[in-house]
Amino acid sequence: MFGVINAALRAFFVGVAVGMLFAPRPGAETRRMLNERIAAMIDQFLEIAALPPIAPSQAATNGHPESGVPKRSRPTERRGARTTT
Repeated sequence: MFGVINAALRAFFVGVAVGMLFAPRPGAETRRMLNERIAAMIDQFLEIAALPPIAPSQAATNGHPESGVPKRSRPTERRGARTTT
């Protein structure tokens, strides 16, 4: 049990050290970039949430007028269906 925890801590600290040595940009720039991306995601979410609701009649016909949507008929027997004898 302690061996697993010890190995995990070592791997964590080695990863942090390697990340600090090979970081592609300074920390302040990374934080600024992350803040911009998070703000953009929040804006997109709020735009989607603010869309007007779809009327049930439009949702049932996928936004098409009811006469323009072809009705699908169900086959009486499924293709590839197993039959028992």
